[in-house]
Amino acid sequence: PACPDSRTRHARHATPAGCVERLYDTRTGGTHTHAHRTARDGRDGGTRIMMTTMTSRVTLAPVKALTSAKRANGARSGCVGATSMRRGASVVVRGQGAGASSMKARGDDAGANRAIAIGEDGAAAAMESFAEKMQYNATGKWRENLDLAGWAAEMRAIEKEYKSPEHYEGDVKHLKKILTWANVCYFGGLALLIGMPMAGYPMPAWLNGMNPIAALLMSTAICARWTMVGHHTCHGGYNAAQSTNGEVTGRFHRRKFARGLWRRCTDWMDWMLPEAWDVEHNHLHHYQLGEDADPDLVERNMSELREGNTPMVSRYLQVAGLALVWKWFYYAPNTLKELHARRAREAEKNGQVAENPFKTGTLPSTVLTVTQGAFKGELAALGEMIKCFAPYALWSFAALPALGYAVAGPAGALAFFMTSVLADVMTNIHSFIIIATNHVGDDIYRFESETKPRSDDFYLRAVIGSANFKTGGDVNDFMHGWLNYQIEHHMFPDMSMRAYQNMQPRVKAVCEKYGVPYVQESVFKRLGQLVDVMVGKRSMLVWERGD
Repeated sequence: PACPDSRTRHARHATPAGCVERLYDTRTGGTHTHAHRTARDGRDGGTRIMMTTMTSRVTLAPVKALTSAKRANGARSGCVGATSMRRGASVVVRGQGAGASSMKARGDDAGANRAIAIGEDGAAAAMESFAEKMQYNATGKWRENLDLAGWAAEMRAIEKEYKSPEHYEGDVKHLKKILTWANVCYFGGLALLIGMPMAGYPMPAWLNGMNPIAALLMSTAICARWTMVGHHTCHGGYNAAQSTNGEVTGRFHRRKFARGLWRRCTDWMDWMLPEAWDVEHNHLHHYQLGEDADPDLVERNMSELREGNTPMVSRYLQVAGLALVWKWFYYAPNTLKELHARRAREAEKNGQVAENPFKTGTLPSTVLTVTQGAFKGELAALGEMIKCFAPYALWSFAALPALGYAVAGPAGALAFFMTSVLADVMTNIHSFIIIATNHVGDDIYRFESETKPRSDDFYLRAVIGSANFKTGGDVNDFMHGWLNYQIEHHMFPDMSMRAYQNMQPRVKAVCEKYGVPYVQESVFKRLGQLVDVMVGKRSMLVWERGD
């Protein structure tokens, strides 16, 4: 969780006495440096040990127990910890117990403690002492002799190869092919909706003109526009190919694609506001994968259902219901919440005030929470949500039925409306299956500490915090929304779909060579993992626990 004054860092750890939070404040020559990078938590005779990394010699200020520190709307405090253990380390011993051989801080009933940081000269001794106490459980045995630097070096070599300019033209050509497939699906669905009754193939009367075949095609296209075209373009996967000397030269550049109302309508129109999705997904989720600040951490977001007293059958039914509506019910409002949280933080930095109208704290904002707030007189969030929903809703449920009315009168309007509703339900289900399953399961890691982007540890977390589905072949990958390459995508976010497809076998081979777990299963097996975690039947692995 981020700190109130942006100079300090909260760390929450379970101790024999219960759950406490302690505050570390480290500064070097007036410049604050976080000392929070948790490497491993171990217990020795009731003593809690935490390893943190420093960038130079520092002295830790007095530490006091905290009881209510909060994550500030998914934001970090603006600094990330150093990831290299070579620069220096401090060992902080918590709780009670006299068996620790490293430097320690003892606590009394009042919660006042002292901690001493050692500099570079004592780093080796501290690391040696710490390593003696580090133990992995059966699941984490693969970590004991991992050559992380060697593994990461091979991964960077793969990344460099596929970022070569020689791939640019082929990457953009491939993207345009996928976009063409999506357009054929969407307009093909509309053509069937109009043409089948005219050709003497009307739908059964009980469907009221609704055409499931047309809805399936349209829903596939809507999903493709998001998960393939919008997703990889807005990550910057085609930036280098769509710019020259820093100047944007093509449509598929993240600074241009889907920006503004007109481009939103023509490039990627969905329930979500592209700018809000960019903050929630590109900045928070992608670079804080599986951390407490990750807004898409399923295990935490579903804590109320997981830990409640609801019968298991009811829990499964709630998850099924969520899958039907999750894009507009949960995802769009929550991305807006993160967008406004970021604006509020930026305003505060500039000495201004910009209140976040979405007031759910660390929990997700949904249509339900926004509606509940409206009944309490909090209308700002409702207004933002309506503005966000309006373009897609007006197109799908007003403009298209108007087209149906123009073609076939009231019956045509009803047919277009019902088909649009079915298409939206289908694309919710489709996207739920291929998106929500990416980073959850009892074989996937979550993290209680931060890491530095693009570090060796960042690459490792991308692998062990993600799951791939069946890969290979444009048709297979199209139906998976190209999200079957989550491992490669989270390692190298700003690359093309074609690059992920080509590099995947090599990435997997390197992981097998070094013994790094590489999870790849059928999307439907991963769906089972997702649902079981959501209802509390399974739990994720925790890196700091030694899994």
